[in-house]
Amino acid sequence: MTPFLEILYKLSHETGLQLYPDDNKACKLKVGEHAHVQLEIAPDQEHLLLASIIIEIPLGVFRENVLKHALVENNQDYPTHGYLGYIKKLNALGLYESLRLSELTGPKLVQHIASFAQKVDLWREAIASGRPGPYPLAAPPGGPSPFMGMKP
Repeated sequence: MTPFLEILYKLSHETGLQLYPDDNKACKLKVGEHAHVQLEIAPDQEHLLLASIIIEIPLGVFRENVLKHALVENNQDYPTHGYLGYIKKLNALGLYESLRLSELTGPKLVQHIASFAQKVDLWREAIASGRPGPYPLAAPPGGPSPFMGMKP
């Protein structure tokens, strides 16, 4: 059995869902009402990749502000459950995470996917409501000051 099939088997056992890889050797899950999380094995065959498109962000100053917030979020010290990035082809904000296969159990994977999807929803809701991020830029929760500790 391939590493990816083993992961899907563990996840199927924990969730009660019948999960199989698609033609691209990936598996897409809908978590909650809005988050779609794609799972696939990294080329090194040692990591599981989680990825999600959060939301399209319009051109202009709002997009710049969203990306500033994403940079600050990516610089936090606490576990972030993924890194935010801009997907140019889709004009969208995305989230990805890499998990070491050797450390994954079924329950751990379910927890990672749930936390990952929660972050997707948090950012999607903020941007959809016209805010550039879920937290004020000047005071992100539990982390250093914005822009890698620099102060004005």
